[in-house]
Formats: sequence, C-alpha cells, structure tokens
Amino acid sequence: MFSSEVSLRGGSCRRVSPRTAVAYPATFGTLSSATRSPCRIIDISSGGARLRLYADIAPDTKIRLSLPGARLVDAYIVWADGREAGCRFDTPLEEAVVTSLIASARC
Repeated sequence: MFSSEVSLRGGSCRRVSPRTAVAYPATFGTLSSATRSPCRIIDISSGGARLRLYADIAPDTKIRLSLPGARLVDAYIVWADGREAGCRFDTPLEEAVVTSLIASARC
C-alpha cells in the first residue's frame, strides 16, 4: 500500500499517524523537472502532509518537497482534490523533526 491513509467503507479514512495543523510556505517539484512550484504545508505527520497547491498535480506523482529549514523530502501524491493534495513521505520523518516543525509553527 502506498498511502499513509487507508480508505474504509463509507468513505472515511484512518491515518497511520495523526497529522497536526501547521502553516508553512514551501515548494515542490517533480523528480523529472527542475521547475519548482509554491505550495503551503497545512498539516503534517511523520508519514506525510497535506498541501495547499497553486498548480495542478495528479495522484501517483513523485515529488520532492521542501520543508522549513531547507530540508528536502521525497514524497508521493496519494490524492489530489482541487487545490489540496495529500502526500506520503518515502521515508517517514523522525518524531523529533515533526515535533520541532510543529513547535516552530506555533511561535
């Protein structure tokens, strides 16, 4: 399974790890292009993030996402709906990194 979310009957979803609301400007690009597009990280967990997009992107797209502090992570777009998309990180973030990102979002 490629998702940090598992669809259940009735259209509900269950996350592998809970996401916390944040608000970070970021950029992303596909692995096949040098072009980067702006986005906003609106929630995050160790396994993935929800993004607010300013450009269209299709599910199943591999991306490289910039996190605050110039950290780049490879991810996979699991779902996209209008101007939001959910991504799963190829390698889960360490809990200390997630805790730091959440703490700095509340400053």
